[in-house]
Order: sequence, then structure tokens, then C-alpha cells
Amino acid sequence: MIISNNRSLSRLAAVQTLFQYDFNEKMKLQELKSINDLEISEIYETIKNLNNGISEFKGLNLDKDWFLILVNSVFNNRNKIDNILSDFLSDDWSIERMDQTIINILRCAYIEFKDFSKIPPKVIISEYTNIAASFFDRTEVNFINGVLDKVSSSLRT
Repeated sequence: MIISNNRSLSRLAAVQTLFQYDFNEKMKLQELKSINDLEISEIYETIKNLNNGISEFKGLNLDKDWFLILVNSVFNNRNKIDNILSDFLSDDWSIERMDQTIINILRCAYIEFKDFSKIPPKVIISEYTNIAASFFDRTEVNFINGVLDKVSSSLRT
């Protein structure tokens, strides 16, 4: 994984945070029905501290505004995003079957395609396939790349 700038690190942190929400919900742990600035600030600090301990992230800082945009947008629109993303999956795939990291990568990328038209689609796809490569092997990365390519073509044409 190549994380070379603050925004890339913030994307990774957003995926990590959203994964934790989903994990807690599935495990019947602290399930969040809503999110507030205090909770997200606490999570931000935890993720920042964890990532600061990783040598390849030295010199980088989370872009808190970007992190908050991604986490809040996905958290508050999760069901709508999942319904839309389902349209881009083949018949043998479903959101429910997917690894939570994969779905959160797709969710964050969707927000960027939809809400940030100044970011080129190739950049978004590259950023999120790069994040995927840190968690998965080539098969899953190719799957994510394919879905993001379809989403990009649909939203940006």
C-alpha cells in the first residue's frame, strides 16, 4: 500500500472507522444509531494515534475535514448507498455477502464519485484499489476495481 498524502491516509482511516461501526453492529456491541461530533472526534483521535505509529505513515496527518465528510456521508446514507451499489454487482454477489472492508471501500468511493466531481474518476479508483490492496489479494482488488469502474461510468457520464 502506498499512502503518500494526507487525503489518502484520511480515506484509509474512514474505511477503518466504518468497518469498526459495522463490526460492532454485527457483533451486537456498541451499536450506533446516529453519530455526533464528539463521537467522531474521539474515533478520529484513536485512528490518528494508531496510524501515527505506522512507519510508512510518518510525516502524514489525517485531514480531519475529509475524514469527517467521508465517515458522516457514508454513515448517514448507508442504506441508500448499498441499494445503489447493489445495482452494480453481478447476480452472484450481494452486499450482505461482502466483506465489510470491501463494502466500506465501495461506499467511500461512491461518495467521492457522487459528491466530488472535481476529483478525476481514475484518482478515486486508484486510491481505493490501493487501500484494498493493503487488505486483500489480487482477486478482491480486481473485483473492487471492476465495481468502481462501473459506478464511475454510470455517475460521471
